[in-house]
Amino acid sequence: MDNIKEKIKNIKMLAFDLDDTALDSQGRLAPETRDAFIMAADAGIEPVIASGRSFYSLPEELLDIPGVNYAICSNGANLFNVKTGECMKAFFLSPESVDQIVKLADDYIDVLYLDAFTRGVPHSDRRLLDTLLANEKISEHRKKYLRKTRHAEDNIRGFIQEHKTELDCMNYNVFDTSLFDELTSRLEKEVEDVYFTSSIPELIEISFKESGKGPGLRRMCSYLGVELQNVAAFGNADNDAEMIRIAGIGYAVANSSQVALGAADVVIGPCWENSVASTIRDIVEIVRG
Repeated sequence: MDNIKEKIKNIKMLAFDLDDTALDSQGRLAPETRDAFIMAADAGIEPVIASGRSFYSLPEELLDIPGVNYAICSNGANLFNVKTGECMKAFFLSPESVDQIVKLADDYIDVLYLDAFTRGVPHSDRRLLDTLLANEKISEHRKKYLRKTRHAEDNIRGFIQEHKTELDCMNYNVFDTSLFDELTSRLEKEVEDVYFTSSIPELIEISFKESGKGPGLRRMCSYLGVELQNVAAFGNADNDAEMIRIAGIGYAVANSSQVALGAADVVIGPCWENSVASTIRDIVEIVRG
């Protein structure tokens, strides 16, 4: 613990996942968390969003927080200045990889639905949205999020072909989670130049091979002139694990996946207890001495 405290003294950046980490299980930003980000910025610590969400899916109330100026989006495929909307860095799937991703998906066409993201804007198969919005087991919070952020496409494959040179990432939405291992194994063997990960059990998120929150964090550190050892990273899911592992201090909330927990230096309370907020306040107090 003394070693952790010594590391905290030199923290200059916070990299924080959103859903089920900095946001609660209903996707809400608590006033305590908002205040903690402002407190960190006032102390000279840069709060940076690090999300699997695309830029145009980020919560507006988060983008308006003073001192929150940058975001790692779409699992590291994009870096954004959130105040100006400038995309500072972008990676796109190669057209060849896009074709391979769709071809593989066609083998599961009745149970697999596609999302495609163009320069931070999410587009979804209308069949997927209709299925999710009619499902009584899907929370109202998630339905509201989908209605607000997704552009429904009647012909998602046609849309993908039309835009296949400008896709940040693509998703496999698979309700039969028993297929998850089979799909990831096939992706690894059959699709070139891609990185894939998961934030929830029924979702496989696919982007260019140089993506990922870990590489995204490295690029953001380089841009801002901050060493990785001076970063505290917070997350909860498999797609957060590399970021948590390479940061100077990696925090996982208690409601994390086993992969994220295994990558963490410190496990804090669950997201619904505003644990990120209380941890940030502790970090600020130690940094200020």
